[in-house]
Amino acid sequence: MEYAQRPKAEEEQNVAKVHKEEEVNMVEGGEAYEHQSLWAFLPDVCLQRVFWWLHDHDRAQAALVCNQWHHVIHSPSLWRHRSFLVSGCIFQSRRSELEKAISYVKSYGSYLETLEVLFIHPINTVVARRFQLNLRSLLAALRQAGSRLRSLTIHRMELDHSAWCRSIRNALVRSMTFYLLRQGSHLSYLSLSGARFNLDQGMHVLEAVAAAQQHVHLSHRPGLATLDLQDFFAQPFPVYNRPNFASVVHRFQGLCNLTLNYSCMSDDLLKALASCCVGQNGAGSLRSFTVHCHVLEPHFQTIRGDAWALLARRCPALKVHMSVEQILAIEWLARILLREVPLHSLSLTSSYFNEFNWTAKPALASLIPMYRMCLQKLILDINNHHEPVDEELMEVVTVCTKLTYLKVWAFLDISFLDRLLQKRLKKQCILKTIKVRLYTNKHETREEDEMLEKLFSRFRQLIDSELNYFASTYPMF
Repeated sequence: MEYAQRPKAEEEQNVAKVHKEEEVNMVEGGEAYEHQSLWAFLPDVCLQRVFWWLHDHDRAQAALVCNQWHHVIHSPSLWRHRSFLVSGCIFQSRRSELEKAISYVKSYGSYLETLEVLFIHPINTVVARRFQLNLRSLLAALRQAGSRLRSLTIHRMELDHSAWCRSIRNALVRSMTFYLLRQGSHLSYLSLSGARFNLDQGMHVLEAVAAAQQHVHLSHRPGLATLDLQDFFAQPFPVYNRPNFASVVHRFQGLCNLTLNYSCMSDDLLKALASCCVGQNGAGSLRSFTVHCHVLEPHFQTIRGDAWALLARRCPALKVHMSVEQILAIEWLARILLREVPLHSLSLTSSYFNEFNWTAKPALASLIPMYRMCLQKLILDINNHHEPVDEELMEVVTVCTKLTYLKVWAFLDISFLDRLLQKRLKKQCILKTIKVRLYTNKHETREEDEMLEKLFSRFRQLIDSELNYFASTYPMF
């Protein structure tokens, strides 16, 4: 009896053990299933956000996981924005950037809406030729893929460099003109900053864009809204002398944002902008007008104040951003900074350019205060050679009641910064950003640095709660 019961007890124990193992396996399997289900049932919009951060190689690997991931990876929203580095370099160990770009365009070019192309400066004619062929191949691939770019940026071709011979420049201009003429009708943003075309080549490119935009306006669709032409022409050329430049710009109806150099400025251009920049509601469309002026480019033309006044009336929301580099003489500044300009931000830079007869006081005392009702951002990087301008600068802050951003690199006394912070503490100005670099001719600035630390401690509550603040000393000889 005892012998017969022992196998039965062992059998019951074995059955219980098997049941326990099955239960453990079910729990572990359930956890694995539950862990898998978190990804398997994740909404597509969440997966798209995760995949947006992946590189192309990682996306290709993710597409092999399952049908859902493969479907999500091919969502148009993941492939609409792209940046390529185009160079003439040939790599033996890996594919060139051009091959990657063309492969991308062939696979996803139909989804592409925003394209940025950055050039690396060619060192010789051979590399420049490769540049030109690379860009031509990329533009051809875009056409074949049927892409409809909304935004195109090509940075810093710098075609005035000696590495670009005439035949290569002409071939590159032909490729760009052909593409923009046929595909430019969908563009709302175009930046060709740093291209540095000569006058004829630059006009050919602009005319191609303008011709493409004409079809847009005839079909009553929104056209080009942003046009960036900073350093579009090479510096030596007086573009304002070309009468057809203003007429070409006049064809860009509905512009909202425009950037160019002062060498393009003329009365005819301002009148053309006043006429063509009209929105769909009939009001002036131009809102941001950025003008860069450098001492090395032509800037001796006379522009009448009433031309600026006409543009300001037609475009009441217009904000002008002016950047002036190394033009120090007050008589030339006065011809550029006219009272009628609706100036929103101003940058005056002399950097480390030395002209001992130059004085900063006339500009601070008479020119800048003219914009007391509109100036909101002021940047000064001036080598004032220890000329005291503290009082003039404080007066600018006082009279320019809209000023919210102040950045000053100059020879100043620390007491100026103290007074400025006190004025802000008492709400006698509305500055939100204060950045000051105090130039000094001392090698050792420990004493000045300690004074700045004490100043920061005194106004720390104000700075931490209300200001974007920076202050430092800088030895300059």
